[in-house]
Formats: sequence, C-alpha cells, structure tokens
Amino acid sequence: MVVVMGVRSQEGEESIIAPVRDAEAFAFVTLGEGMRIEAIEFRKSFENELFDYIVTPDKHDDLEDAYDLGARALLAMPGMSVEEIVEALMFRELDEIV
Repeated sequence: MVVVMGVRSQEGEESIIAPVRDAEAFAFVTLGEGMRIEAIEFRKSFENELFDYIVTPDKHDDLEDAYDLGARALLAMPGMSVEEIVEALMFRELDEIV
C-alpha cells in the first residue's frame, strides 16, 4: 500500500504533515505486511502518481487531484509525524474524508 501526505520538511519518519496547499514536499510511504514502513520517498508533487491514500490535517483541503487519481482521503490531526500517521493507520484511527 502507498500512502501520500504533504509534509513541511523532509525528515523521514519525523516529517510533520501539512495540508496540500502548504506542503514543501509529498512523502510517498510504502507500507508492507503489518503496516511496516518499507520506504519513504519525497517528491515535489503527486501528479500522475499511483497511490492508495492521501492523508491531510485539513478536511477542507483541495484533494480533487488525488480523487481524480483514484485515491481515498484520510484526516489526521495537525502536527502528526509520518510515523504517528502510520501507527494511526494500523489501528484504524484516521477518519475518511468523503
């Protein structure tokens, strides 16, 4: 599974989530068995990429491009790190944005 999230800086698992409009980069987090992080890649955009979920701290974020790519959106608390978001995913603590 590949999860994308906008981040304020590129600090690996410690990167802090940001809304799409404020993101410095996008973390592409590949999750393996047991929701373990297999890889984190940082990119400037998620255009024309394939991924399963996009995570944002703002339920009013502009996610139209992600929806057009077939992704589902999840809502995280502001200030969460990549590591905290993956843990929340594991325990199904993130709400889906519809």
